[in-house]
Amino acid sequence: MKISYKEIGSDLKNILFKEFEKNENTLFVFENSASFFEIKRNFLQDEKMQQELGIFQNFKMMNSYDFYENLFVTDKIVIKEEKQVVLFYNALTQKLKKKMKIKNYYDVIDIAYNYYNLFAELQEYKIDLEKVELEKWQVKTFKTLLEIDNEIKKIVQLKGLILPYMLRNVENISDSFLKKFNKICFVNKVKITPFEKEIIKNIESRGIIVKNILQLSKNDFNEEKLKINDSFSIPNKSESLEKFETNIEIFEYENKFSQLLGMIKKLNDSENEEKIENIANFKIYDLQNNGEDGKKDYQLLKQEKISSNLEITMQKTKIYKILELICNILENVKVIGKNSESDEVENEDFESRIETEKNYKIENEKTENLENYEFEKENKKECNQSLKIRMKDLYDAFKSNDFLKIFKLKKSYNFFVEIAREGYKYISKNEIFRILKNQNERYYKNWTDIDIEGIINLIDEIERIFEYQTLEEYRSYLEEIFDRSGELDKDIRDKYFEALSEMVVLEDFSFDNLWSGFFSENVISASLLKLFLKYLDKKAISLNLEKSDEQDSENIAKYSINSFSAISETQKENLILLNIQDTFPKVNVNNYLFTKIQRAKIGLPISDDEKRIEIFKFYQNILGAKNVYLSYVKNQDENIDSAGVIEEIKLKYSIKAQKNKINENDELDFIKNYFLENIEKTWKPREIGKFIPSKLEKNLDKIKSKKLSLGYYDFEKMETFEYGYYLDKMIGETEIEKIEEKLEDKLFGTIIHLIYEKIVSKNKENIEKKKLLIKSKEDEKILKKEIKDVLKDVLNSYKYKISEDYLEFYKKISFKEIVKSVEKILKKMMKRIENEDEIKIYSEEKIKLKSEKKLYENIFINGVIDLHLKLKEKEILYDYKSGVLKNKKGEEKKEKVDNAFKQLDYYSIMLSERNSQEIEKFVVDVWNGDIMDDKRKEEEEFLNEDDILKVVKKYYETDYYDIGDVKDVQNYTYQTYKNICRREDELNDENK
Repeated sequence: MKISYKEIGSDLKNILFKEFEKNENTLFVFENSASFFEIKRNFLQDEKMQQELGIFQNFKMMNSYDFYENLFVTDKIVIKEEKQVVLFYNALTQKLKKKMKIKNYYDVIDIAYNYYNLFAELQEYKIDLEKVELEKWQVKTFKTLLEIDNEIKKIVQLKGLILPYMLRNVENISDSFLKKFNKICFVNKVKITPFEKEIIKNIESRGIIVKNILQLSKNDFNEEKLKINDSFSIPNKSESLEKFETNIEIFEYENKFSQLLGMIKKLNDSENEEKIENIANFKIYDLQNNGEDGKKDYQLLKQEKISSNLEITMQKTKIYKILELICNILENVKVIGKNSESDEVENEDFESRIETEKNYKIENEKTENLENYEFEKENKKECNQSLKIRMKDLYDAFKSNDFLKIFKLKKSYNFFVEIAREGYKYISKNEIFRILKNQNERYYKNWTDIDIEGIINLIDEIERIFEYQTLEEYRSYLEEIFDRSGELDKDIRDKYFEALSEMVVLEDFSFDNLWSGFFSENVISASLLKLFLKYLDKKAISLNLEKSDEQDSENIAKYSINSFSAISETQKENLILLNIQDTFPKVNVNNYLFTKIQRAKIGLPISDDEKRIEIFKFYQNILGAKNVYLSYVKNQDENIDSAGVIEEIKLKYSIKAQKNKINENDELDFIKNYFLENIEKTWKPREIGKFIPSKLEKNLDKIKSKKLSLGYYDFEKMETFEYGYYLDKMIGETEIEKIEEKLEDKLFGTIIHLIYEKIVSKNKENIEKKKLLIKSKEDEKILKKEIKDVLKDVLNSYKYKISEDYLEFYKKISFKEIVKSVEKILKKMMKRIENEDEIKIYSEEKIKLKSEKKLYENIFINGVIDLHLKLKEKEILYDYKSGVLKNKKGEEKKEKVDNAFKQLDYYSIMLSERNSQEIEKFVVDVWNGDIMDDKRKEEEEFLNEDDILKVVKKYYETDYYDIGDVKDVQNYTYQTYKNICRREDELNDENK
């Protein structure tokens, strides 16, 4: 192979056009695709060249990828991308799976890609596997990889398949392709592997001349190793920048925003400078190659003037996010069936479900899809075999406006928020219609307020695709969902359907055990969708190099910011390079199994080799441009610095960085001038005046105009944090911020209260007649079973509000203790009343209806007593507490226990008008079955009616809210409202 050295900074277009003029039967192969498309476009636009050559154009141009696609031929099916992982998993024997602890397909994805990358490299660099020196820790892994390699070779031979790296073999070189050319000329092939060296020799043996044009000096290229020399660097000052006719400016900024403004200023200034003839001919590149994150940095730009054209992955597209949300829903659904013990209630009232659906259809004339429902008994099978969908996954979906749009869920949003607020962890069609059947004021005011069509249709769709077992079944749905997404970007559509077409052919390869053997316990439909997402992961929406320079003529934007990976090696008029940080150049080198030292020793490429190629592109573009603007961010506090290439340019060419510190006024002025139209050229920011603290003034007229029913917890907040109480009432019920999978404390307490209530209610007559006596082990056994049955019923009634992932834990750990404590408390309670007469139990329902008492003007106090026993001469109040009332030593936490008794004081005040009997109070620790006596002695420890009246009067009669003692960070009121309320010490006025 003959190498033609053209030195760095040379004019590639001029060099190649001279070659084109020879019009020889030559194939020009470009290593850099951006250079290929640019040269090809320039050639097609060069009228003079076209006239000279006429229709007799003998030479051809091709990029490196297409060259190898044409060079190697096979009659076997080439396996690419995700299909390689499927092949890998399919080739593993049970012995290998056991050795590698692989349970399903998703366990092998990373292993598969590491294997393919490593063995492709080993073949490309012609490494003798027998001579590889291994460390002790590598021997076992490498041996396993060799076993896998053996199995892979067996299966490809058996199935008539071939892998891309296996195709790269001199035996597969196409004679018919090569005989078309007399000469093959590589352009800037700065790295040649041992296998490529073998290919070149094979081509030359056929009488074809092979040439390599390099924009490097002979000293910069190692002809023995066929790669850039380790000593490669930018030319010294002795060679002078004047030789290259290059003007270089370097700018240093403190942050990215300042750098962005600096670039805008540079472009604006250049537009006003007559010395630059073609002001639009600016090429701008971002050296960080950070795709989506980079695009975010440029969102501030006026897009009709400067657009960003950086590579992004399909993961950032709308359709990908929609499919990911669907996949998450599918992965966590629970199947409701008549054989499921926990779902027995689902099928109890099918007739009423049918009636509810009919009513809903009648009341909502606008509902179109529900009219498609067949409300007949034949549908009982569908009703019995439906899905329970996790609310956490629905919550994530409902946060996506695109998801709401695609599935027409916007009208169902309020319904979803309502049931989420009620603590639902799952939802199903059955449960939705049960809610509607049992609707009341707590949920909805009337039928017309409810719109569930969207959410019902979504569940129907999830149930439909849940049944998919093959990729072929998924094909039409994935086509349909893309069309529904309304995605208009042609590149995204092309990549999407490219991935879809590649995926569905997997089932044509006759692989074994598709798909049940791949996904173990996982839902197959979810796993198949996840498989498609893996295909999309490998697709990137990158700059269309073939059309990149046409945007000026298409009037897209005056300037475009592109990824450095899309830069060509041709000369440029004006070049702007941004973000030349210490991470440049960032390269990907296979670091699996072998260390950097081992790779260098056995002849595999290391990161330094790849970095030199990027540095070559960097220097070639700088020295090949007339005006160069380089900028970077340097911030010692954030440990951000410039790249080594910048420091080398500074040192060799004695160029100092211009440290542009843009102050706030300059920034505001830039922004105003850049983004706004019809503005005054001289503009000063408004000065901010002195801070004036405000008081939290009450609207007493509004407060006094409404009837207020005050429960104990509201009273407690009013007493400790008036403004927090006001905020609660003003804000009302809000949307939840997230759905927790764990059982919330409030719901936990509700469940425990319900267990106690049902046990007492079930045994009401026996307790009142003192027949609930536990005299034998058989009595204990019967009672324990009864408590367990009640517990089971209660938990079953909350099956939509308790995560199944935690339910077994609660049953075996938490609620097991509750069974013991209920039994213990019942024994203690029966012991307490064994000598009493005329025992009467009041249920929660009766207490709630009869315990409201007017206290002050339009304020009433109310509450629900957990257990109220009325005896002949006294009344007993029990309050169940599920919080921690004792420390590890078993000692009562006085403050918490006293607060619990104050709550009973509050209830006593409610009852005082109705009855003047003595009231006895007990606090029940539901965890250990302890019943605590009232040990308070000092008068101030008790809560009386005057105390409540004092708090209420303060609320009604003072002009400003009291924010309480918010200095204590442990105070829950401060923790809840810390983002709204300022501390007292910040205002120096306790009323502000």
